[in-house]
Amino acid sequence: MDIQHYTDLWSEGKVARASATAFWDNRADEFNKLVSPKTPDQRIGKIIKFMSDHNLLAKDRSVLDIGCGPGGFAVEFAKTSRVVTGLDISSKMLDHAHKNAAAANLTNISFKNLNWDEVNLEEYGWKKRFDMVTAINSPGIHDQVTLEKMIAASKGYCFLSNFVSRSDSVQDVIRTEILQLKDPKFYVNTVYCIFNILWLMGYYPHITYVDTDREHVRSIEEASRYYGTLFELRNDPADDQNKLIKNYLEHMSSDGFVRERVQTKTAWIYWKV
Repeated sequence: MDIQHYTDLWSEGKVARASATAFWDNRADEFNKLVSPKTPDQRIGKIIKFMSDHNLLAKDRSVLDIGCGPGGFAVEFAKTSRVVTGLDISSKMLDHAHKNAAAANLTNISFKNLNWDEVNLEEYGWKKRFDMVTAINSPGIHDQVTLEKMIAASKGYCFLSNFVSRSDSVQDVIRTEILQLKDPKFYVNTVYCIFNILWLMGYYPHITYVDTDREHVRSIEEASRYYGTLFELRNDPADDQNKLIKNYLEHMSSDGFVRERVQTKTAWIYWKV
């Protein structure tokens, strides 16, 4: 099979989000909770250790983080690397990122409000500029073109992570039973296609699989807002779909709280350029 086969398979059945910026703006506060010192996401520390153990991070290195969100990884990179640049399409994500970098007293990190699809590497002087380019569960790398651009920006390594499988005990019920949505999950075939495209391009990608099992606890009101945002519903409690979601959450909640178990299998892929 050739590269075109895997490129086609990667995009099969997926619909581009026309409102992508608004979608991520609306989720910025939720994502920022994961990088809060009060509720740190343990996955960040595990990836940093993995990168250090495999010599991907070092004091003299420069890093580009595509889809940096509220800066959870970029801030940690900056504690180890010489200079870090984080990109995201969401200005609200970057508002949090700036604050998180300032709180860590970091001066070797910068953030840019950019869509990776539209970045011209030569215009920014980013061709073969960075020692490592990362895209950690980032929708910025979504086809062969954006993957090749990621490679073109690196003069050392690329690191990419994405879900192979994921089970959300509440979200999955809302998706399939309450809203009866049929769209495939965004990560379907992603890792399989990326690995094969890289292999056919002549690279030797290293791949590690990591399992996680965690619980999110939200009040019914917090959960209603969260799932409404996740499924891009109108912010209107009277909306029929919002009503359906809230009724379900009230029915399955315990003591006024919604507990969701999230189990994932994630692939970490890195390769030398």
